[in-house]
This record gives sequence, C-alpha cells and structure tokens, in this order.
Amino acid sequence: MRPWFDPSRWSIASRLLLLALLPTALMLVAGNASMYWLSLRDATTEIRERGRSVAAALAEGSRYAVVSGNTEAVERTVRDLMAADPSLVAVQVLDRGRRAIVEVDSPTVYTRSVEFEVPIESQPIDVDTFDATGNARAASRRSDPSLGLVRVRMSSDPIVAASVERLTTGSALVLLATIASLGIALMLAGRLREPLKDVMHALRQLRHGKYDVRMRPGATGEMAELQSAVAEMAKGLRITHEQLEAEVAARTVELSEAMQRVRLSDEEKGRLIARGNDLVEEERRRISTEIHDDLNAVLVSVRMQAEALASAAAEQGHKETLAAAARIVELVDTIYARARDIVRKLRPEIIDALGLAGAAEETVRSFGELDRHCEFELIAEPMPHLPEAVSIAAYRMLQEALSNVVKHAGARRCRVTLGTSGHDRIVLVVEDDGLGIRAGPETQSGLGLLGIRERAAALHGDFEVESAPGRGTRLTITLPTATP
Repeated sequence: MRPWFDPSRWSIASRLLLLALLPTALMLVAGNASMYWLSLRDATTEIRERGRSVAAALAEGSRYAVVSGNTEAVERTVRDLMAADPSLVAVQVLDRGRRAIVEVDSPTVYTRSVEFEVPIESQPIDVDTFDATGNARAASRRSDPSLGLVRVRMSSDPIVAASVERLTTGSALVLLATIASLGIALMLAGRLREPLKDVMHALRQLRHGKYDVRMRPGATGEMAELQSAVAEMAKGLRITHEQLEAEVAARTVELSEAMQRVRLSDEEKGRLIARGNDLVEEERRRISTEIHDDLNAVLVSVRMQAEALASAAAEQGHKETLAAAARIVELVDTIYARARDIVRKLRPEIIDALGLAGAAEETVRSFGELDRHCEFELIAEPMPHLPEAVSIAAYRMLQEALSNVVKHAGARRCRVTLGTSGHDRIVLVVEDDGLGIRAGPETQSGLGLLGIRERAAALHGDFEVESAPGRGTRLTITLPTATP
C-alpha cells in the first residue's frame, strides 16, 4: 500500500510547481518566524529602555508637584504621554507616604507588561529668614533623600502588534509575488506539458502496437529533440513490425503448406498401412486356405494310404512294414496338427465362431501356456457386432502386445481388459508389472509398438503408452466400432 504523500505518482507539472513553491513557502515561513522572534526581542529591549527613560523624566518633572501639591500639570503631562505612546499602560505618582497623588491607567488591556519605579529625589532649597527687625539670619538648608515615587508600567504589545502588522504587509506582498510566480509557473508548466502529453500519447500508442504517431510542432530545445527521437523510434518500429508481419505471413504459408503435405503424407501412409494390412490378411487367408484345402487333403490321403499299408502289412505279417506305416501315420498326425496351428494363426477362425472376446480369451490362454512365469488374466465385456477389419486389427494388436510382455517385460502378472466406451468405441487395455519402458520417441519406435500405433491410426483409433522404469507398462488401444 502506497503512502498518501507519494511524489513518484505526480505529474511533471506538479513536480515543477512543487519545486517552484516549496522553497518560497519555506523561506516565507522561516523569514517571518525569525523576524517575529527578533521583533519580540527588540520590543522587550526597547520597552525596558523607554520605561526607564519615561519613569526618570516623570520623576524629574513631578518634583515640584509633589512639593507644592499642584498635580494637575503632572496628570495632564501623563495623559499626553499615554496618548502619544500606546505602550504606556499605567502611571502612578506617589508621595512620601506612598499615597497616589496622580494615577492614570490605559483603557486597553495588554497581556505583557513591565513595571518600572524611580524615586523622586529632593534638591536642597535655600531659605532666607529675617528676624522681626529685618536683620538677616543664617540661611537654613533642608535635605530629604526622597520626596516620593514614580511607578510606570509599560507593555510591548503595541510594538509587537506594529511589527506583526509590518510582517503581515510584507507577507502579503510576498504572497502576491508568489501568486504571480505561480501563475508564471503554471503557464510555463502548461507550455511544457503539451509536448510531454504528445510524447506520452505517442509512447502509449507504441505500447499498444500503433506506430503511426503524430506530434504537434512548436516544441524547442530538449523537448523538440525528445519528440524527434520518439518519432524516429516509431518509424523504425513500424518498419520492423511490417517486416516481421511479412516474414510471419510467409512462414505461416510455408508452415501451412508443410502441414498440408504432412497431413496428406499421413493420410497416404495410413491408406498404405491399411492396404498393407488388408493385403497381409488376404495373403494369410489365401495361405491358410491353401494349407487347409490342399496340404490337409494331401496329409489325409497319405494317412489313409499309410493305414492301408499298415493293414496289408499286418495281414502278410510284415512287422517292419507295419511299424513303418504306423510311424508314417503318427508323423502325418503331427504334421496335420501343426498345419492346423498355422492355419489358426494365419486366420483366427475363432473370431468368426466366438467373436473378438472369445478370440481374446483363447489368445490369453495360449500365451499363459507359453510363459509359465507370468500369470495372465482377462476381463472381457460382451462385444457388439464388429466389422471384420476392426476385429482382426484388435486381435493382431493384442497378439503383439502380449508378445512384447513375454519377450521383454519380465512380468509376474499381466491383465487384459476388453470393453466398450460409449456406443461407438471399444477399449483394449494391456497392463503388466514388468520392467517398464521409457515413454518417448526413441522407445516407441520399435516395430511392435509402431505396428500397434499404425494399425490404430489406420482405423482412426487411439493408442497410448504409460510406463516408467521398474513400474510396469500400460497400453491403451481405442478403436471405433465401425470402419472409416
């Protein structure tokens, strides 16, 4: 949270005004304060000197009034003094018994006052005395140290008030000068802000990607150089932006064409893979048919002839011929069984008989017999009717996945899950607890995983590999229930 007084958020004009006014205000305050303090000090000094002078003068002038008792002149003099000097607050003329014979007070009440007392000293008076005969006698001299007392009270408030009035007048003049300076500063700041506003507006346009900036002429000095620099920068940025846009457009066209070529290449590759798979399946079907129709027929014929030979040898008592015929029958049975296995591998007839789930169960069972160190498990849901291409592809991918488990995984358990996802997808999952593989292009480039991936892509399906070294492998194959 920023403080309420944060000059960093001020505009340049505000800062200039602050720079112009703050020193003037500080000087005004400091000057007035120092002058006021000096006025107080000078007023106190002046009051002390004036008070002593007034008291001494009144004491000198009141001597005759005290002696003669004529106080009207003294009182008139005191009132004239108080009318002429506002700092004279009160005057008292006391006789020898401290009785006030003249007492004048100012009607104004002051807060500060200083009192002064000066005694009224007597002077020797020569008195000629004559006797009744008129003969002179010796003069008598009378001397009294004090005839009375003059008490004067003075206040520095009028002097301070006069000083304050002078300070106020001076401050008013300084304030007027400050206001004039403020007006001039505002005018100069306004003339400075206009070019700055143009520069700031141009910079904001540049920040938002608008490089066609315009600034009003008329600036001079550094501001003109700044405007020129911003205009040149905007021009350079506009040219660079146009070049970059042209280059990006060209690269975009090239990238689009390259992506189009890649897409066409992928489509062509998919069609080739699909066609290759179809040709392989057709060739397997042809070979299995030939083995089933031709080789098996020949084997059946050889077996029948061997059995006939064995019967003739038994009737004629040719034991060696009978044993040879029996070996031929046994060998033919073995060849026939192997031929049947080859036919089943080339053409999984069980798919036609039991569907994909039955073929998957048979395949899992056969791999379980092949690898006694790994426990195979199948979890299969009832499958909807699937096109032959989808069933064959899923069957071949399952074979390849289980072959990888047996050859490379070193697993103890392998679970196969066959189910549906929605109404138009089947999901085949093969997961094991074996050595695992690193999921990456360098590990997924093997022929087994690559074949599974390409078969799934040819049918517009998905193939995912999840694996980590020492944590097993999970293959997820998703295929549509209809051929594309």
